[in-house]
Amino acid sequence: MNQADSYIDVHIHIADIDGWHPVKDSPVCTCAHTRQEFDQVELYARRFPGCVVPVFGIHPQNPDVSYLPVVEQLLQEHRIAGIGEAGFDFFSPEYTVRREQQETVWQVQLELAVRYEVPMIIHCRKGLDKMFSYARQLSRVPSVIFHSFAGSPAEAGGFLKRRINAFFSFGKPLLMGSRRAAALLQNLPPERLLFETDAPYQRLKGETITVPEDIVAVYKTAAVLRNETLEQTTAAARRCFYSIFCNN
Repeated sequence: MNQADSYIDVHIHIADIDGWHPVKDSPVCTCAHTRQEFDQVELYARRFPGCVVPVFGIHPQNPDVSYLPVVEQLLQEHRIAGIGEAGFDFFSPEYTVRREQQETVWQVQLELAVRYEVPMIIHCRKGLDKMFSYARQLSRVPSVIFHSFAGSPAEAGGFLKRRINAFFSFGKPLLMGSRRAAALLQNLPPERLLFETDAPYQRLKGETITVPEDIVAVYKTAAVLRNETLEQTTAAARRCFYSIFCNN
């Protein structure tokens, strides 16, 4: 495959997409948060060998402790390549009211990632201060992918300075003209950059759905913002992706 035609999507929810298929045979990392979702992910993994990297986690928007044994079971059975989405979501009172439960499931999942030596996919909204308080533990996780990172260049640098093997994923906010996302994208080295759609979610204004094919526009926009060729952007992201998941 020509690297310019490889649009790796590091964060997608294929269980929520009817008739999902890979874009130009490019690999994806897909999250599942329930048994039913994970069953769908495994079906797609069998249907498209080599194109699906499955991860499972307890999302902070639904911090259900009953799923903690499921996370560990899947790790023990080597059926997942990482844990996620996991993290904190204090974006609205609806989620903030479950702060204690969020922290409980986060702590256990973080411990599991360290013990089983697997990457984590991080969901963090209005909770970077809390995430920084776990910097020492995060530095023991093999790789940490910040999904749709909304922080500043200084905050991204803060994680790296704390010896966290952090990667920062960018999605459709780049297409919205987000100055904050563009500034961070332009300031980070290529070996720390990944790209995503979060399909079918993270829709632009007026859209009813995000489709997997939107990843192509994300890469093309990122290449322009970084003053790179598309080949340079896709090749760098490919190297990052395989550096994270090649041993899982």
